[in-house]
Amino acid sequence: MDLHDPIHKKVIGVSFIVFSVFSLVGVYFYDIFMEWVLEQANQDPNFNTEVGWIFAFIDSIVWALAIIFLVPRLILGIALTLGKKWANIPSMVFGIISMLNFPIGTALGVYCILVFTAKPRPEETFDKRDH
Repeated sequence: MDLHDPIHKKVIGVSFIVFSVFSLVGVYFYDIFMEWVLEQANQDPNFNTEVGWIFAFIDSIVWALAIIFLVPRLILGIALTLGKKWANIPSMVFGIISMLNFPIGTALGVYCILVFTAKPRPEETFDKRDH
């Protein structure tokens, strides 16, 4: 299998795009769900409204992590599908980071390492071939 074939980088790029979009949609639904939970809690007379800042703080952390990790991975996925050379090293870094997401992220991370660290096969010249 020739890991220098551009199709491998396109597969990684599409995977980055799909996982980033699904993760961003998941964060959005988490945000909506937490707003609903907070509304339900505010209707309870025994609920202490002074702890509402904790929910806002956690929501801010979740969105910050999404912006730090998911948006750049989405941009890298688009760059890989377009064949941009500058996206190789950052994509390998994000592939290694995605290894924490067991099992699919681990498989994607191993695939990224294999593709981005593959050494090219030495080309056989016409003079060296046996006839």
